[in-house]
Amino acid sequence: MNDEKILEIPVSIAGRIYPVLAASDEVENIEFINKKLNEEFSDLKSRYSNKLNNQDILAMLLFTYAKNLQEEKLQTDMLPVEKRVQSIENILEKAFEK
Repeated sequence: MNDEKILEIPVSIAGRIYPVLAASDEVENIEFINKKLNEEFSDLKSRYSNKLNNQDILAMLLFTYAKNLQEEKLQTDMLPVEKRVQSIENILEKAFEK
């Protein structure tokens, strides 16, 4: 967060309200995330309403987000390696063209 004034943004997930601290330039993103979470929660609830309670559905949602974050991190971690491999391939191509 910047040196801006910190705001307390109320977010509602699964019918409960939680305060989230954020800088003013983060409010729009927090509202977008809140909307997406509620949409995904509603989707899971409609699919598993007779099998899972709200806490179970929230746990599934949290695990899904954690899994996606881990996959994205692994892809990001490979970016420098991929750039280096590409650089080596370019050098080899140039060397064999001569």
